[in-house]
Amino acid sequence: MQAALDMESVMKVAAGGRAEFYRLGSSLVPNEVVAWHTNIPGLPYNIKDKAKAKALLQEAGYKGEPIRVLTSQEYKWMYDTAIVTKQQLEEIGMNIELIVVDYATLIQRRNNPTTWDALTTGQGPAFDPTMLPSLNCNWPGWTCDEEIQKVKAEMLREMDPKKRLALWERQTRLYYEKVAGIRYADIFVLRAAAKSLKGLNDRQQFARFYNVWIEK
Repeated sequence: MQAALDMESVMKVAAGGRAEFYRLGSSLVPNEVVAWHTNIPGLPYNIKDKAKAKALLQEAGYKGEPIRVLTSQEYKWMYDTAIVTKQQLEEIGMNIELIVVDYATLIQRRNNPTTWDALTTGQGPAFDPTMLPSLNCNWPGWTCDEEIQKVKAEMLREMDPKKRLALWERQTRLYYEKVAGIRYADIFVLRAAAKSLKGLNDRQQFARFYNVWIEK
């Protein structure tokens, strides 16, 4: 999957064709978090190599078994990324079964790994990469890989900023090597409000109805 996907095509759809609303890049932390943004050459991000993807499928002994991808139309970016991903993976011979449910059902199902094989989701930025949900073994769907969790534990103990950065770069390489998740891109949120806007109260930070686009 990581070898096959064309992230530019996916993000054009997810961001409504507006290039200013997304940014490609391999870093697991956005540019704005300067201390932890990485630019590591050679990572297998957005390589768009269908021949390699087909060869990997053959090597793995894939026989057309259905791959269940869980998504929801309640978040448009989530559904759109799933649709384009399905199309691209079917082009290399994968059998993608798209499971579209309401978001409450998605939350319920993602806690049961027997009901799905992949899901589209997003995460916000973190001021320290050890806080990222994608590296949290207790978060549904994210990695419990022993080596990745070991590096995370080392980062939590280390106080020297340079040593922590070196560990984070190692962690990023492991993320791609082990395919702990497949990163799409950074995607930016646009919110607007007018005096006539209804649906706000003292218990809500945002309006009741709004569109949100976030990373992945």
